[in-house]
Amino acid sequence: MLTLRSSKVMLPVAALFLIVTSAFAQMPEMKPEHGEREGGCKGRGEHMMMIPDLTPEQAEQMKSMRVEHLKEMQSLRNQMAEKKARLRTLSTADKVNMTEINKVIDDIGKMQTQMMKMKEQHRQDVRKMLTDDQRIFFDSHQPMHHEGLHHKEMLHKR
Repeated sequence: MLTLRSSKVMLPVAALFLIVTSAFAQMPEMKPEHGEREGGCKGRGEHMMMIPDLTPEQAEQMKSMRVEHLKEMQSLRNQMAEKKARLRTLSTADKVNMTEINKVIDDIGKMQTQMMKMKEQHRQDVRKMLTDDQRIFFDSHQPMHHEGLHHKEMLHKR
């Protein structure tokens, strides 16, 4: 049985609920645009294909450069994963060998530096093949990179 007091509270709550659900029902469905993944993130390399006036030759050259670059980077990523696994093993041992741990940390640092240099070299190689107008677009539309943050941390922050 509803009392006068509870009906005074329930009526505004029900009205608010109807207004909110009606507003959501009328919103257009948000679908990813061409070239976007769910969540609105551009895929790797897809931003390059948005460069204005890109010739088929430039696109093909960029694609082959990208494939070669990714092959080289994959090899280093695999080696990096091995080093990190080794570091975990060393750091959780009963008798920790700090000399060996520091050596593995130094190796990881060298690999990260090498990967950053390779990434920048690839970027500069792509820039060299662009016209001035295309280069301006390319430089101003680089995808956002969250250096130092792990992929899972990035997903958690969304």
